[in-house]
Amino acid sequence: MPRQIRIFSLSTCSHCKATKKFLTDNGFPYDFNDVDLLTGEARKAALAEVAQYNPNRTFPTLLIDDQVIVGFNEKKILAALGLS
Repeated sequence: MPRQIRIFSLSTCSHCKATKKFLTDNGFPYDFNDVDLLTGEARKAALAEVAQYNPNRTFPTLLIDDQVIVGFNEKKILAALGLS
């Protein structure tokens, strides 16, 4: 069953880029928002949503189905995808 993967990231964040590369290289489709590129209400809404999952609002914040992963951690990502 396909997993829903969402990433809240920053366009300049090396950990965010590594997370996206890892998912892309391993064939996992995902949706993402580079929060720093959003403006106005869209940015406020994205930051408010990140805070629901990660009160520290650090990046990347991943949502894999109902699991939250903060930061780039291959083992946690694979576990959340049921691959470890």
